[in-house]
Amino acid sequence: MDCKRCERQIWAYVEGQLAPVQVHALEAHLRECSHCQRQLEAARVAYRALRRLPRRRAPADLSARVRRQIAEMPARSSFGWSRLWRRVALAPALALLAVVAWWGWHMQQQPPFSDANTDADTAEALVELHEQLELADWSPSPTPSYFISTGYTR
Repeated sequence: MDCKRCERQIWAYVEGQLAPVQVHALEAHLRECSHCQRQLEAARVAYRALRRLPRRRAPADLSARVRRQIAEMPARSSFGWSRLWRRVALAPALALLAVVAWWGWHMQQQPPFSDANTDADTAEALVELHEQLELADWSPSPTPSYFISTGYTR
């Protein structure tokens, strides 16, 4: 048994509601775990304190009195802050819903892209950018060693 399971069963153990097999497993764990022993002692102290409290019975007519008081309560006014709050909160929620719907529709309208074409286009764009940077006015002309070291063959 682990500590979490032991802690869940401590109150049932204190109240004597566990089956004998569960009691044996719990007591075996308690013999080895000081943390759970402290939890058990705290539960026993709380249980004894609760048992010492005086017991009182609810009046027999309590239910009838509560129902009568509820019936006598004035009805809510037609203007309530909770209604206003719901309306105020509804506007951003509807705006978010509209944005998500538009985005979904917009994504469906775009043609799907192919990874092969995109990779080729990206590679071509990078090669062109590389050419432009190497042959720019501020850059000296590439040397044959550059072409050999980079594998650039154009």
